[in-house]
Amino acid sequence: MVPDCLQHADARPHWERIGVERRVGVCVPLSSIRTGRSFGIGDAADLVALVDWCGSVGARVVQMLPLNDMGADCVPYAAISAFAIDPVYVALDRIPGVEADAEYLARVRGAAAALEAAPRVDFAAVRAAKWPLLASAFRRTDGPALRDALAAFRAGNGWLADWLPYRAIKEAEGWASWETWGPRYADPAAVEAFSAANREKLDLLLFSQWVLDRQLRDARAHAAANGVLLLGDVPILVSRDSADVWRRPDIFRLDTMAGAPPDMYSAVGQTWGFPTYDWSALAAEDHGWWRARLRQAERWFDLYRIDHVVGFFRIWTLAADARDGLDGRFVPGDEAVWGDHGRGILRMMLESSTMLPVGEDLGTIPDVCRDTLRAMGICGMKVQRWERRWHGDRGYIDPAEFHPLSFATLATHDSETLAGWWRAYPEDAALLYRTLGHDGPSPADAPPDVQREVVRWIGRAGSLFVVHLLQDLLQPLGLLPGDPAGHRINLPGTVNDTNWRWRCPVTVERLSEPDVAGAVRDMLAPAR
Repeated sequence: MVPDCLQHADARPHWERIGVERRVGVCVPLSSIRTGRSFGIGDAADLVALVDWCGSVGARVVQMLPLNDMGADCVPYAAISAFAIDPVYVALDRIPGVEADAEYLARVRGAAAALEAAPRVDFAAVRAAKWPLLASAFRRTDGPALRDALAAFRAGNGWLADWLPYRAIKEAEGWASWETWGPRYADPAAVEAFSAANREKLDLLLFSQWVLDRQLRDARAHAAANGVLLLGDVPILVSRDSADVWRRPDIFRLDTMAGAPPDMYSAVGQTWGFPTYDWSALAAEDHGWWRARLRQAERWFDLYRIDHVVGFFRIWTLAADARDGLDGRFVPGDEAVWGDHGRGILRMMLESSTMLPVGEDLGTIPDVCRDTLRAMGICGMKVQRWERRWHGDRGYIDPAEFHPLSFATLATHDSETLAGWWRAYPEDAALLYRTLGHDGPSPADAPPDVQREVVRWIGRAGSLFVVHLLQDLLQPLGLLPGDPAGHRINLPGTVNDTNWRWRCPVTVERLSEPDVAGAVRDMLAPAR
């Protein structure tokens, strides 16, 4: 039965496709998953194992971070393609044609053994070890049937015409920005000449995308067969140094970049480095680039998170060479048009894909953004620690009061885990401790039984989605050793050797054992 809040919503068909019901889920970067067959990083086949575990504990949504090609980097929100998947996620032992090749599989397992010893994901080491093995798999399976499959895949994915030469040229240029070598390849004939001279490299890149597409579609089919939805992530912006901007500068404003104005967290605001869109140019071509981007993601996901959804309504815009976020302005500049601007873009996105979007609407958000999301039937986010009566007694809002069209969680990839937040913000933790009905002083560290209690408490949320970081389900069970801060995924605004590299120290096989699975199932039970 469709609830009243969705009766006339634009997203109603998208809800009807998946069914309107409350779902609990787990959020974890694909790279963070660990299984007995991993290769120093989680991959497309490990996603299948995680889906099975989710089914065993009553979770029906798996949320991931962006999977797009990061080049030589490891920041998922600064990918070099809005379409290509990073080859680092290939499951080497599940490539068609080599799954029973004993010599090849022995090489894969031998290389994996050294990588698995690292406590965090070493992206550079994983890439260095995977690429020659992927090339070996390609040579072992090459033949007329594979060539026909690759040709069909290339014909059906027009973005490959841009990404393949871009990726190969960029690597040949030592990963330098296209703005340094782009003039030498402004003539299509120069790109074609490079491609012809590097055909083997381009063929291997094409093979990587064909394999990944097949493996991710298999994972989605497996999830669907087990009643689990896959939630992807579509960042609102793309990297300036990307195949998309290289080939389609006409739909971007390269004289500007997006950022954030000064706020309580930064007196000088933020500069993000990503160019803003030329929405009039996009509209002139019926938003073809955006529509293609969403159709591509739809191959692998049932739902998708729109990062910084408020940017569709108005975005803080700075000069491309700005040093800080002070001298910027919101675009569009007229607040009266923000609603129509955002609504038009979101309607285009709903028309382009059957995936159900979830809007990341955290931070300082104008009312028109959240009002529009709700009217259109798109969930916004509710991070429990920030849902307070800010204009009243500043107490925590009972999750049971959350609107159904919301996506509730205890933490995000950019914030502390529950245990880390408790230690870092003792006054806020003490308030939550009292809110839960406890007397006396709040403990400096959240006791496991209290962590379980908080998980169950948000499980009462009125939200249609309640999704937990994997860490918040494992820390109460004593499975994540050391300082909780060490299990944080990302610390925004910093460059360090831990961001985006968190790897679960426990295998999915261990999580599937009765004692652990039963404990997690018990925590999640109220949200089912």
